[in-house]
Amino acid sequence: MDKQITLQEAITAWSDRQESLAEPTPHIPPAELYELLVPSVDQRTREALMPHLMQCPICLRDLQDLAQAVEAAEIWDLAQPKAAAEEMQWPKKILTEGGKYLVEIRRSLSQANRGVITVRIEPAYRDALEGKTMRVTDDEGRLLLRGRVIDGEVSDAIEGLDGLGSRFVVQPEESTG
Repeated sequence: MDKQITLQEAITAWSDRQESLAEPTPHIPPAELYELLVPSVDQRTREALMPHLMQCPICLRDLQDLAQAVEAAEIWDLAQPKAAAEEMQWPKKILTEGGKYLVEIRRSLSQANRGVITVRIEPAYRDALEGKTMRVTDDEGRLLLRGRVIDGEVSDAIEGLDGLGSRFVVQPEESTG
């Protein structure tokens, strides 16, 4: 038979629980919260932080806010040579600062001002971007590439390599549907 709980016992249990939650606990630093958002985070790190998140609405809210900011930031990424003054070498391969994309530009052997631009998406981001349309622009705002991601990459012909900027913005296009 189930034990009957009186209203007084329920209020006392609730009060005791509220007092234990009200005790000050050290909050998770933002750097550690960010680690939870990285796909390659160590499982032990994740398991160590989860109990606190389950009981701390402040840290949980901070994690949700950080996740929204990261999601907004993942829309685009920046690629630039390690040294801006360095002369372009061909083929040019540049990993974006956020590490999501590898931009490769190959010069045509027969026409020096033409070539092919390819964006390879790093494995951790491929599933989310497969089938989406990607854009690459240079620091002059010139559209260098627009195409659909297939098997984790997108390529297109490119002209005007002599006037190519030194930085590239890589971003998926917003879906309109």
